[in-house]
Amino acid sequence: MITILGETLSYLRFNCIWPNKKDELNPPKSFYIKFILMLTSTSIILIGSGAHLTVSIQNNSNNITEDLVIIIAEIGVFYFIATFVSEQKDIAKIYLDLSDFDKYEKPHHFEKRNKQLLFLSRMYKTFIDIAIFNFCVYPFCTKHLCVKENETRSFKEVCGLLVTTWMPFDIEVFPIKQILYLWQCYTIVFTMKGAALISFAIMESMEHLVIRIQHFKVMLADAVDTQDEIVRMKRFSCCIEYHINIFDLGRRIDKYYTGCLFLHVLLSGALFGCIGYRFMQESLPLNALCIFMGWVLSLYIVCISGQHLIDEATSVAEAAYNSKWYDRDVQFQKNIIFIITRSQTPIVVHAGPFSYVSHIIILTIFKTAYSYLTLLNTASM
Repeated sequence: MITILGETLSYLRFNCIWPNKKDELNPPKSFYIKFILMLTSTSIILIGSGAHLTVSIQNNSNNITEDLVIIIAEIGVFYFIATFVSEQKDIAKIYLDLSDFDKYEKPHHFEKRNKQLLFLSRMYKTFIDIAIFNFCVYPFCTKHLCVKENETRSFKEVCGLLVTTWMPFDIEVFPIKQILYLWQCYTIVFTMKGAALISFAIMESMEHLVIRIQHFKVMLADAVDTQDEIVRMKRFSCCIEYHINIFDLGRRIDKYYTGCLFLHVLLSGALFGCIGYRFMQESLPLNALCIFMGWVLSLYIVCISGQHLIDEATSVAEAAYNSKWYDRDVQFQKNIIFIITRSQTPIVVHAGPFSYVSHIIILTIFKTAYSYLTLLNTASM
C-alpha cells in the first residue's frame, strides 16, 4: 500500500490524473477513459487561442503574444500530464517501494520529514489555487480596459474571457460567452493545476529517496562502529544491499520521470521568452504573470530536489571515508572502497536525453529564454 504522497495523490485523483487507492497498481480502463475525456474536454483554450492566432496572423495583427504564451503553456501541460499518466503503473510501483520499510527499518526522521512534505504540499496547492483564482477573476477586473483598447486600437477582441479567443460564430451573446468563460476556468483547473501538482509529486518522491540515502549513511556508520566482527559484517552486508536498492530506485525514478521532465527543456525557455517579450512591449497582465509564477515554481522545486538528490548521493562517499574504517581488518577496508567508488557516480534524474534536473538546468532555461526574447525583439523591429 502506498503511504507516502498522501495529499498530493489525493489532489491528482480529483484532477483525473491518478486512479483510486485500490487501483493504483493496476488502474482499470475506466480510469484511462476518464482521463482521455478530461483531456478532450479541456482543449477549448488551445483551440480558441490557436484559431485566434491564425486570424491575427492573417490580419497582420501584432497582438499575438498572448496567444503564443497560452498555446505554449497549454501544449506543455498536455504533454506533461499525458506523459506522466502513460508511466503511471511504474511510477506507482516506485511510490510503493518508497513506502515499504519491511526489509530495511524506517528512518528515525521519516515521520518528521513526511509531515514537512505534507505541509509543503498543502502550501503549494494553496499557492496554485490562489494563482488560478486570480487568473479567473482577471477578466472581470480588466474588462473596461479591454473595451477601451478595442476602441483606441481598432481591435475586435471578446472582452470578459480568460484568454483571447476566436470562434467561427458569435460568442458575444448570452449565454454562449458565459458558458465559454466557465469552460475556460474548468480547463485551467484541470490542466495547469494538474501539471503543477505532478511537479510536486516528482519533487516529493525525490525527497523520499533522499531520506533513504540519509538513513543509509546512519546505518553505514553504525555498521562500521560495531565491535563484534560477525555482527559488523552482517550489518555491512545489509548496508550494501540497501545501497544497491537505493541506486535501483534512483534508476527507476530517472527512467519514468525523464519523459515528462523533457517538457522543461522543450518549452520552458520559449514560454519565458514570450512572457518577457510581452512585458517589454506592454505591462505584464495578471494572467501571464500567474502562468509565469506557477511555471517557475514548478520548475524550481523539481530542480532543487534534483540537486539535493545529487548532493546526498555523492555525500555517501564522504560519509564512508569519514567513518572509522581504518580500525577494521583489511577485507573490511576493501569493502568500504567499493561503496566509495560506487558513490562517485551520482543519482541523477534526466530531463530528456540532453540534461538532468539540477541548479544548472534553471540557468540554462533562462539563458534559452533570453535567446527567444532577443529573437522576438529583433523580428519585431
